[in-house]
Amino acid sequence: MSFLNFWRREKRRVTLLVVAVSCTAMVTTFLWFRTVPLSVSAVTPRVNSAVDAVLSARKATTLSYDDVPFGDDQTINVLVLGLDSRKEGIEQHCDSIHMVSVNTKTWSVLVTSVPRGTYAYIPPGTYADNEYYLANACAFAGLDYGVEQIEHIVGVKADYVVTAGFSQVLGILRTLELPTTEGLQWLRARQSYKIGDPQRSQNQAVFLKDVALKLLDGDGVPDVMFHLLYSFVDTDMSESTAKALYDGLLLHGIANRPDDIALTMKPHYDVKELHFDPANASKQIDDLLAKLEGRLSRFDLANRTVEDVQNDLVTYLESVLAGKSGHVGDVVDQQLWLQVEDEGARESLEYRFTEAYATSLNATDHDGAVQFVADYILEQQTLGSLVWETKGRTLLEALLVK
Repeated sequence: MSFLNFWRREKRRVTLLVVAVSCTAMVTTFLWFRTVPLSVSAVTPRVNSAVDAVLSARKATTLSYDDVPFGDDQTINVLVLGLDSRKEGIEQHCDSIHMVSVNTKTWSVLVTSVPRGTYAYIPPGTYADNEYYLANACAFAGLDYGVEQIEHIVGVKADYVVTAGFSQVLGILRTLELPTTEGLQWLRARQSYKIGDPQRSQNQAVFLKDVALKLLDGDGVPDVMFHLLYSFVDTDMSESTAKALYDGLLLHGIANRPDDIALTMKPHYDVKELHFDPANASKQIDDLLAKLEGRLSRFDLANRTVEDVQNDLVTYLESVLAGKSGHVGDVVDQQLWLQVEDEGARESLEYRFTEAYATSLNATDHDGAVQFVADYILEQQTLGSLVWETKGRTLLEALLVK
């Protein structure tokens, strides 16, 4: 079943709920989400409010910025970054770089992609001269510095920054019922192309556009599904602002105007428009990898199987839970369990980390622990996992009676 059909089925089938927790009572109350089609009168004020809020924030901070402008007053710029995040959580490179500019007058979108290998100055440090490129600017000098370099290349300031690591991307792919391993391989593949990294950057932009067109098709996705997708990313954009922009694009029928989602690249390269094929993902990836046979170095993990990598990951996660290595909070921040392909093991690990983190957090931030577990329950409701929803409820009840 395609993820679009899944959403349509869920729109009819699922009662859309959000957990509303009272710290003084056993949680039994749930708030209804909107399930009726959008109306102009309902959406327009929220969209206008979101745009006004962005412009007000610009005016309050413009004087402190350098010569890179925000752009016109009708466009909201959202910088989307895919981070090369490992389980160690260090030196996160900006592997995927796309400035998504939404024009709120024409309700059109421009995606400006920047290849990760684009030159960028990096303050002196412990790295080689040949490492002066954009992905390393994020890793060696920090994400804020990397964002500034990206803004100079694109030519506009970002109103908001959205980041997602490997785990979060896998979670998004899984939620959309897209192939996970093959999807991530497609988004990261570059060595199979003669032009290399620019084609990878273009593939990512095309993928973003294809997914956006599905998300914005028909009546769109249920609010609870939107909330779940939003929860996978880290961003300084509020969920209400994100939803207002989404509703604006949906209301103005962007899915019926695919040419109004334009793709460009800075600096310019001659690239092809290639699409990920979920129905034939394995063959598509095999064909890419076949071009690399005998060409990769022995340091690229090419001789390691997926099973080897998965076993190492599960072993690491178990060692964190046992207190032998790493930190529970770091795993939670990165949602590392999302990289586990086995469904049973992944769900079990997620619950155990939820329990461990909530228990620890409850000692210093009871409200935060309650909200953390409530979000877990909402996620399981959305995914239709009654067993893990029930375990989450039991955990939440235990927190509330203490």
